[in-house]
Amino acid sequence: MIRTGIVVISSALITALFAPPPAFHSRDLSKRLFQGGDLARRVTGAPDGLVKMMYASRDGICGDGRSFIADGAAAGRGYDVWFTDGMSMTGNMGDFTTRCVRGPVRLLLVVRDHRVVDVQPFVGPSSVATERPGTELGTVSVADISRYMLDLATHGRDDNARNAILAASLADSVRIAEPLATIARNKSLVPSVREAALRWVGRVAVREGNRDAMRVARTIAEDGDDDIEVRERAIRVLGEDVDGSAYLRTLYPKLQDLALRERVVRVVAENGTTSDMDWVRGVALDRNERVSIRERAVRSLGESSDTRTLRELYDRLDDPSLRERVIRTLADIGDADSKRWLHEIVERRSESTSVRERALRSLAEQGDVAYLRSAYRTLDDEGLRERAMRSAAESDGAETMSWLREIVRDSKESSGLRDRAVRLLADGGAQTSELVSLYDAVPDRQVRDRLVNLLADRGDRVARDKLKSIATGDPDEDLRRRATRKLTDGK
Repeated sequence: MIRTGIVVISSALITALFAPPPAFHSRDLSKRLFQGGDLARRVTGAPDGLVKMMYASRDGICGDGRSFIADGAAAGRGYDVWFTDGMSMTGNMGDFTTRCVRGPVRLLLVVRDHRVVDVQPFVGPSSVATERPGTELGTVSVADISRYMLDLATHGRDDNARNAILAASLADSVRIAEPLATIARNKSLVPSVREAALRWVGRVAVREGNRDAMRVARTIAEDGDDDIEVRERAIRVLGEDVDGSAYLRTLYPKLQDLALRERVVRVVAENGTTSDMDWVRGVALDRNERVSIRERAVRSLGESSDTRTLRELYDRLDDPSLRERVIRTLADIGDADSKRWLHEIVERRSESTSVRERALRSLAEQGDVAYLRSAYRTLDDEGLRERAMRSAAESDGAETMSWLREIVRDSKESSGLRDRAVRLLADGGAQTSELVSLYDAVPDRQVRDRLVNLLADRGDRVARDKLKSIATGDPDEDLRRRATRKLTDGK
């Protein structure tokens, strides 16, 4: 079972979800606490299979006993839900209210060769998942289970660490922020275990009021000799802290690794305060910064959907790739103001061809095909006109096909663009008979040469008949020769 996301739940759902059920009280559980013996010894001494136990859960913990566990204690940050299948949900989850039941943690450990190979915590009513046969240890103390689970996370299989820490965090009235910080600091452990501990440090430290434990994230983030992945996780944890964003802005200039700098930009932008977004804009405009970092800043600004800021930022960017990123970002947002602005970029003759082409492609991706057809005649660059034509043709609509026919028949149009239009018509499903009609109607030699190739590719009876006619009667000797060769090659 892994942590997969945060679920935002309506106030009505909150009331129903976390109302105390009548059947369970932690004081009832305390009467049955397992007494004596070493928990680890008893678990690893059990025969292969499941070892089962129960312990009291914290206030706000509930579940359905088989597929998810929810924590509603930290109301200020939403409701954390862990699913056994790795899925997450956001919003009103239908019958969730009736399925999420408070109760003790039912912990199942899979033992093989005297080692724990899987940790499976459940909360809520008994179910098929929890009633599987195994060695029963009864009810154990929360202190014993939290110590054992954290020890297992440190010394057991690293793929068990997440669930072991989750199981420890569910226990009632235990304080585990400091042990988690110790695990996170331990460089002898594999990065995945340390990351798992870091994920929980922020949450648990806030719950327990342990600011000292939270400082471990700063220590790791600042340590240039530590593992990059662990440092990146520390940065993400710091983003959840009250003053973490301000700290990350001061840390940023000291970081040498590009991945860490990018992560800081993303985390600061996600915080979304005015000072944070001003700082992200500064990164985007910093000509001394790597382009990849500046691009990340632009993308982060786009994720805030602040289209006005992006449009204002555009003209201050010196790198074409950054301008293209703004265009793509605004196209993804797709509001009316962004579309109008993209039209302006397409028509702006002082703009680079590559950027104008990117705007055309972005508009096509957003389905603004009518504009592409209308803008075609006003474009001053043949390459841009071809891009508009190709992008519009991707829509495959009847209006676009009719528009392409007009271009092919337009004697004032360049041969290259007419050639492209006839190819797009053929690709768009034009009948062979239409290609034959175009050959007869369009005297442009380049277009006719293209039509000979297209007819040869079709190879049906109508196409071969037309090729025979060209081979024997066309006044252009080169076209006669080409048609003859195509007929010979097709035999």
